Parts: sequence; C-alpha cells; structure tokens
Amino acid sequence: MTALEPCGRFDPALGRLPGAVAHALFRGDDWLATSSLSITTALEAAAPNTRIAWACDWAVFRTWALGRAAAWYPDERDRIRLPTRPELLVRFVTDRLGGYDGEPARARATVLRYLSTLSTLHRLLDAPDPTKVPMVRNTVKAKTRGSGGQDQAAPFRWADVLDALAVLTRDPGDLKGLRDAALLAVGHNTMARRAELVAIDVADLEFAHGDGALVLLRPTKQRLEAEPEPRYLAPLTADLLRTWMARGNIQSGPVFTCLRSNGGRGPAAVLLITAQRLSAPEVNTVVKLAVARIAMVNGTLDVTGSERREVRRAMLRYAAAFSGHSLRVGAAQDLEAAGVSTAGILQAGGWKDERMIRRYLRKLRAREGGMAQFFGSVAPA
Repeated sequence: MTALEPCGRFDPALGRLPGAVAHALFRGDDWLATSSLSITTALEAAAPNTRIAWACDWAVFRTWALGRAAAWYPDERDRIRLPTRPELLVRFVTDRLGGYDGEPARARATVLRYLSTLSTLHRLLDAPDPTKVPMVRNTVKAKTRGSGGQDQAAPFRWADVLDALAVLTRDPGDLKGLRDAALLAVGHNTMARRAELVAIDVADLEFAHGDGALVLLRPTKQRLEAEPEPRYLAPLTADLLRTWMARGNIQSGPVFTCLRSNGGRGPAAVLLITAQRLSAPEVNTVVKLAVARIAMVNGTLDVTGSERREVRRAMLRYAAAFSGHSLRVGAAQDLEAAGVSTAGILQAGGWKDERMIRRYLRKLRAREGGMAQFFGSVAPA
C-alpha cells in the first residue's frame, strides 16, 4: 500500500492512522511522494519554496522522532504514529528551541514553521492537530518569553545601494560586480522577494528610453492566482540592467544568472556567464558581501592579510544581520521617509495588510518620532 492512500486516513475508532501508514511515513524518504489526492493537489497549489520547506521540516521532525525521542519514549509506537502525541511535541519544541547534543538552538520562527508543517500534514490526513493542544502552544510561549519574536533583517536602503554600486562597478571588467550591482538595484526598486527577484526573465522587462523600465514579477506563494505584477525601475537601475545584459549577452531566459570560473589562475582566471538561473538563497550572499565590501572601503571592516576563504567567512559574519529581505525592508523605510502613504507602501511591496509594514518601520519611526524631534529641536545640554 502506498503511504497516504485514501484508505490510510485517520480512523476515529482507532484514534490514529493505521500503524503501517504511519510507519511508512516515518521510514520513507519523502512524505510528499504519494498518490494521495489530498496531498498531491495541495502540492500543486503550493509554491516551489513551500514544497521544499515542507519536505525539509518533516525530515527534521522525523529524524528527531526516530533518534533523540527514544530517550523518553523507547517504544516506537509512541513515537512513530499519527496523530503525533502532544507530549512528544512538547519535547520536540523544547529540544529545538534550546538545542541538544551539539545541535544548535533554533529561532522561534523556525520552530513555528516546523509546527506549521506538522499541522498541515495532520490536516491533509483529516487527523486531529496536536500542534493546537494547549500544552504545545504554552511550551512555545514559555520557552520564547522575552525573546522579542522574530529578528528583523537589517535595512539596506537606497543610499546603501548607491554605496554598493560605487564599490561593485569600480572595475569595468568585473562581471560579478556588475551583476550584483544590478541585482541590488532591481531588488530595492521592485521590493521583490528573493524568489521573485531571481525569477525575472528578459521577457518580463519593458524599457522606456530615459524613463526607467517596468518589470513583471511572477506570482509567489502569497499571490498564486495573481497575474504578474508590474513594478517600476529607476533610470539608474534600468541602465545598470541594460549594461549587465549587454555585457553578458543575455537576450532571453533568466536575467540574473550564475557565473563560473574558467579554471585559470591569476591573470588567466576569467568568470564566465552561464545560462543557469541564480538561486534565491544566493541573493542573501550578494547582499551580505556588498555590505561587507562597503565596510572594507570605509575602514569599518579590516580583513587584510587573511586567506581568501577566511576573508569571505569574515565578510559574511560581519553582515550576518543582513539578507535578501534587507532590500525589501530598506525600500519600505525609504518610502516612509519620503512621505509615501501607507497605502502606497502596501502597493509598492505587494502587501495585503499593515502588520508587516509596522514591523519594518517601527525603528525608523522611533528615530524620527516625537522624542527624536524634541531633542533635535533643543540645544545640547
């Protein structure tokens, strides 16, 4: 029997799924590989990154249940079962938030994502959801009290983008610098999510002479049924994009592509443009390295004399607070500082409500709020 077939659904009389089905789920390589209509249709409706997250999250819980959890529940029937026992989830949450046996502690947002995936699996199987049981929810609250919630990515504003462009385009022959400069500018102007940014194709661009450009962003998990949405590119950004595409002879397909070395050393080393689309996680690296290079130029970061790999590690450590999301946060703060209405910011970033906007802008508003205005208007004591 294939795992998750309709006949393997939750049986109220048993209080759980049949043991053979649960066993297959925990022992299988991928709970997503199933012919169950309830799951296959959910997968078809989900964005690619969501499907990847589901598979990874389930693998984390499955590995923990097959190994670490045996310390409290030696009998496999208490661990390898669905619905999952709430008591087991309490142990899982405690371990993941606190760390164990050399495993690092995970952020509250990460653990909540694990629970969300488990909740989805139970819902698709019509099984009771253990993640909603009070003891599980209270454990999350108790273990994260005072944590302040999810950390906000540090903002990378337009002024920072301009600083990065000055550094990245200093050498006209630096293909990687040119690509990264275009990526940063487009990411800021469009306020695109990472997956949206790397999904841009040449066919999605519409250049207007001397007046910037428009780019169509493809739907992501928040907008699965939506049409591609046009976003504005400033003239400087459009010029950078044109230059990158001309230098790379990019006439079709993905705009932001990977680069590879020709294998040479020293002056013979050359970066070659490939047809492979840049990955979403690589956007994080581009932003972090740009932040670090700005710091190296202005003297804030000194990594001279180090081996090349160590330099890169030091740069990434220095910019740990930044990510691809920093462009989105920074652009929102730029719009707020320019007096753009909340409705205008929501439209520019593709948000549906103000909650996320408030998180992005709270520090900026504090720096420019009533108390800051007061002390800016009085003479120093």
